[in-house]
This record gives sequence, C-alpha cells and structure tokens, in this order.
Amino acid sequence: MFVISRIIWFASATLPALVLFRGFRTRTLATYSYFSIYVFSACAGSISLYLVWIERPDAYSRCYWGAQFLTLMIGCGIVLEIFRHVLRPYPGAEKFATAVGLVTFSAIFAFAFLYRLLAPDWSPSGTVIELERDVRTVQAIFLFGIFAVISYYQIPIGKNLKGMTAGYGLYILTSLVTLAVRSYAGPQFNNVWNVIQPLSYDASLLVWVVSMWSYHPNPVPDAAIRLEEDYEALAARTKRALGTMRSRLAKAGRT
Repeated sequence: MFVISRIIWFASATLPALVLFRGFRTRTLATYSYFSIYVFSACAGSISLYLVWIERPDAYSRCYWGAQFLTLMIGCGIVLEIFRHVLRPYPGAEKFATAVGLVTFSAIFAFAFLYRLLAPDWSPSGTVIELERDVRTVQAIFLFGIFAVISYYQIPIGKNLKGMTAGYGLYILTSLVTLAVRSYAGPQFNNVWNVIQPLSYDASLLVWVVSMWSYHPNPVPDAAIRLEEDYEALAARTKRALGTMRSRLAKAGRT
C-alpha cells in the first residue's frame, strides 16, 4: 500500500505540472484561466502535503482537509470555464448560466462556513466530506445540463473543451459513487476510498494531458444556432410571468 501511495502521489504531482508546462508552451494558460488555476493549486497542494507528511506528520490531517476544501472551491471554476467557452457565442445564455453557477456554489460554501460556526459537533473531515458530496452533486447537474444543451443545439466544441469536460466529469462521477459507498459502508471503506479517489483524479489528469497537449479552439458552427433566440424568448416570458405575479400580489394587498 505504501508503494501504491507513492506512485499515486508522484502522478498527482507530475501530471498537473505537465499540463501546466504544455499550457505555457502553447500559451493557453490565459485562455483557460480558471482551469489553469485549478491545476496549479492541485499541483502545489500535492507537493505541499507531501512535504508536511515528511516534516510534520502530526499536522498532516489538518492540512489535508484544508487543502481539500480549497481545491474543492477552486474546482468550481472548471464548471464556470466550461460554461464560458461553450456559451461564448451566446452572451445572454452565458451570463445566465454563470450567474446561476456562482450563486449556487456561493450558497453551498456559505452554508458550510455557517455550519462550522454554529454546529457544536463540527469536525473538519466530516464537514469537508459532506461539502464535497453537495458540491459534486451540483457540479454533476450543471455538467449534465451543459451536455444536454450541446446535444440539443448541436454546438461544436474543440478537443480542449471535450477533454476538460470528460476528465472532470469522470472525476465527479467517481467521487459521487465512492462518497455514496463510503456513506453506506462506513469507516471500513476508508482504505479503499483513499486509493480510488486519487486514482480517479490521476485518470482525469491523463485525459487532460492528452486533450490539452496543443491548442484546439472551438470550431465555428456550420449553421445558425438558435440558442440565444430561445434564451431571449424564455427571458421575456419569465419577465411577463413575474410582472403578472407582482400585479396580482399588489391587487391582493389592496383588497
């Protein structure tokens, strides 16, 4: 198990460094800024945790859960990155999707912070695991939604975005399954979870290394896509519905 842990750690440190190196060579770090920040934080976190494990093993657990919380929060930027690039030609839909994502993720992390302050039985490991389950669930819903939009409107996407989405989707799916099994099986599943979780992350990194090796922008659609028109129509219907609701509430208040 010790050898396997060393191999997993080595891959978790070197693969993101390779992704960042290729991003620097192809000058795509700024193009995919949220993604680059996440990969950099994950690489720095892996190296820092290894040094803590060597120098201060008594502080490893506290630093581990702190690093997990930080990378989980930064990882939400990958979902926003996917929104930004898939929906860039459709500014109304992009703004709406980004706003919904920001509000939802902010609410989840705000609740976790308040729970830490108010709950008498708070523990770092329990809170981060519950937070990860909630965040991964929301991320999975958002990714499923963007998949549905891409499929329905036949939006073409490039190799970079396909790999980014597939790699992160694989990691989210594996995390949700292992978290569910861990919740059912209890602490005896921890040893298996401690291997499967980082292995799925390394698998995602391999997908990113291959897909992000060179720059592949999203292709231009061959035909007109009505996503923006559909969004504007939906927004107009929503405004009319809200206006009607306000009018009825105002009339009810005067009676």
